[in-house]
Amino acid sequence: LKPAELGESAFCGAPLLMSRAGSGKDGFAESLSNYQRQGFNNDDRGFINDEDRINCPFYFKIGSCRNGDRCNRMHSKPTSGQTILIPHMYPMIPDAMAVANDDEWDDETYARAQEHFENFYEEVFGELAKFGEIEDMIVLDNVSEHMLGNVYCKYYREEDAVKAAQDMTNRFYGSRLIQVEFTPVTDFRESRCRAFHETRCARGGQCNFMHVKHVPKSVKRRVIREMYEEHPNYERAKVILSGNPTSKKRKVEVALKQQTDLERRAKIAAWNQAHARGAPLP
Repeated sequence: LKPAELGESAFCGAPLLMSRAGSGKDGFAESLSNYQRQGFNNDDRGFINDEDRINCPFYFKIGSCRNGDRCNRMHSKPTSGQTILIPHMYPMIPDAMAVANDDEWDDETYARAQEHFENFYEEVFGELAKFGEIEDMIVLDNVSEHMLGNVYCKYYREEDAVKAAQDMTNRFYGSRLIQVEFTPVTDFRESRCRAFHETRCARGGQCNFMHVKHVPKSVKRRVIREMYEEHPNYERAKVILSGNPTSKKRKVEVALKQQTDLERRAKIAAWNQAHARGAPLP
């Protein structure tokens, strides 16, 4: 299965009479707005300081737990929210598995894996953007069973995420049945493995924190621009398509404020003289 390599969409929408994801281990569903971010803090090494003995800290932080339904703590699954999770959607080809596992690989292996991933990212981003304005989308590089190929997509508006979850569930990507669920994850930076993104993770692909696949800035800019070109009615489309004048204006203001070393010294000298005279600073 290599739909991203074929240059054609692998999506199909054949409906199936299958039940949706359940509500949580205790049978109660909660809205994402009811979650309180307390008791789940990272230490300097990226581990969770677990202060809550009822809720599962891993599920709360990354939306997935290696113990699944056997976990002895509660997995309270939200019934709505801005972020959706599509488990195991990305088809990890052997080259991608070799890189993720930190096995022996060369530049050609990495190039093939990266090309396959970028094709997948652009196709899926474009499909999910049909339901609303996307704030961010990530794909995991972990190889553990509960995180392999997981795709997270965060929308600016909760109603767009709800629509995406409803319309994408029970569709197929290639031969993979898509089952969408909401996740308590709201900030991908808090969920990722610090060691992986800063240096190197000693646990490799089996790490229980997010190893986010690298998306080049050029690819990210292109898919965002294409989203707004296809959907000019989205809130931020006008700013993006006009070249983001707000950022340009800010850069000009910063440039005007920059001074040479001599100018700074002269201004400091003027302040000192004014202070000695008891006059207000210029």
